[in-house]
Amino acid sequence: MTRRIVVQGQFYVPFIVTNTGGGTAEAVHLVGELRVNGRLEEAGDQEIDFLSRGKEEGAFVFSRDPRQGDLRLRVASYKLP
Repeated sequence: MTRRIVVQGQFYVPFIVTNTGGGTAEAVHLVGELRVNGRLEEAGDQEIDFLSRGKEEGAFVFSRDPRQGDLRLRVASYKLP
C-alpha cells in the first residue's frame, strides 16, 4: 500500500512519477481511483506540465481512507513536445 498522511480527516496519498525515457513529456495526466467492493467511490486527476528526465512529486487527496478499498494510481496520457 502506498503511504498516506491524514490531515483534518483528509487522506493525502503522495506519489512520485519518474520519466525513464530518453525524452521530455508534456501534459502528463495522472489518475487516482479508489474502489470499495468494486465500486468507484472517489477519483482524482493531476497534470504535470513538463517532465524531463527525472521525477516529480505530488499527492492525491481522498475523503475516505484508501486502506478501505483498492487504490490505483496511473499515468493516463502524455504528449511529446
